Amino acid sequence: MKYLTLTLLLVACFAVPYCVADDCGTEPLSFADALTAEGDHYRAITEYKRFLHRCPTHADAPRARLAIAQSLIAGKRWDEADRALETIFSLDADNPSSVQARTVYADSAFARSDYPLARQRYLSLLESKPSVATVAHARYRIGWTWLEEDAVDAAWEHFSLLDSERAAGLSDALQDYRVLPRKSPVLAGTLSALLPGAGQLYTGRARQAILAFVLNAAFLYGAVEAFENDNHVVGGILLFFEGGWYTGNIYNAANNAHKFNRRQQAAQKLKMRQQFGLRFDPHTGTPLLLAQLTF
Repeated sequence: MKYLTLTLLLVACFAVPYCVADDCGTEPLSFADALTAEGDHYRAITEYKRFLHRCPTHADAPRARLAIAQSLIAGKRWDEADRALETIFSLDADNPSSVQARTVYADSAFARSDYPLARQRYLSLLESKPSVATVAHARYRIGWTWLEEDAVDAAWEHFSLLDSERAAGLSDALQDYRVLPRKSPVLAGTLSALLPGAGQLYTGRARQAILAFVLNAAFLYGAVEAFENDNHVVGGILLFFEGGWYTGNIYNAANNAHKFNRRQQAAQKLKMRQQFGLRFDPHTGTPLLLAQLTF
């Protein structure tokens, strides 16, 4: 009886690890991946974490950790994603998943429009001796961070490091960007200071120009009439409001010029995104646009 009990205990001890190993299965991440494909990122994160808890040393563990970070990014949980990615490339800097994590780390800063931070992370990525494709991607994205800040010359410094065909296309696009029609905010404000509504007309806002002229003229005329009739209180009130309208008219004209310039720049950037994409593929030359996923 004692020998039987001892035998059963030994069998149980050796059987448990095999049961756990079998529990990982042949495609342990298939369900989590399916949830990710469906956009159900909350549940996908849970499944990836469940897998890592059961099979922490499995060959797919690095991919699961990266998938968790990507799902967090898809849900715009930036801080959590950053911590998850930092954990990945701190575990093993030489692992291929570490380089991929650094790429996603930089891309996440770009996705949330933190261009200085993205630039810093892409430069750090270049120092990690990545593949040729990753180097091209990082340089291309650094160029875009500068372009998003309207620093065209700085953008070209990095675009020019790409292959000659792509660099030539980007050079032409940047030249188009440089010669975009622009309106001077200073000139718009000055025109409206000299004649209310003139700055709005300069920026192509005819209705606003008419409204600004009529309102300022009406208040000024009313104030003059009030003073001529010795109604100084009413005249003072009308002048007070006229001062507000006059100042607002100048600010509005300058703001319209800024809006005009931003619209022109945004349209050219959109055209460039459609032509060149935001993710560079040096092998096929195909523009790859990033999908913005949400929970």
